[in-house]
Amino acid sequence: MIVVFGGVQIDSRDTDPPRFRARDVPDVERRAAGALDALRPRLLVGAAASGADLVVLAAARSKGFAIRVVLPFDVRTFKRTSVEDRGPQWCLRYDQLIGSLKPDELEILDEVQDAGVYHRTNTRLLERAAQLRRTPDEEIVALVLRPVVSHRASVTDDLVDKARQAGLRVMEVPTLG
Repeated sequence: MIVVFGGVQIDSRDTDPPRFRARDVPDVERRAAGALDALRPRLLVGAAASGADLVVLAAARSKGFAIRVVLPFDVRTFKRTSVEDRGPQWCLRYDQLIGSLKPDELEILDEVQDAGVYHRTNTRLLERAAQLRRTPDEEIVALVLRPVVSHRASVTDDLVDKARQAGLRVMEVPTLG
């Protein structure tokens, strides 16, 4: 089984309504680890943004699962656009993860940095997972970390929609409460 993962970033000071509060991180870490225990994937494929992505990657690493970090652009640009504004603790987690990756665990897509980049990246994550199947019938599951109720459309919702359109199973881990 291959798991394509994604989810909401950790809330900034201005996030209203809340989606993934800093105080909920320990609970979400436990829930994400439990989801990985249930799925037992051969490989996880996703990005490394603050919040959900880094939580899933930490859980995967702690359990010894293989990972493939796929970024839309170079490591430094991705950190600037998807990590830095959420605080130094997320920058540290990102830097430690990136520094620990083997060459075959990191893939850079060289996407154009525009309003649609993360939606295109969702499509490419799902395509990449399909390419990495060992057999045509190896299951791909989308694991998403997001609030139970979403008040606006998000990149995470886009990943869920695309996974469902592809006929994939979607497992959700709530990020609030």
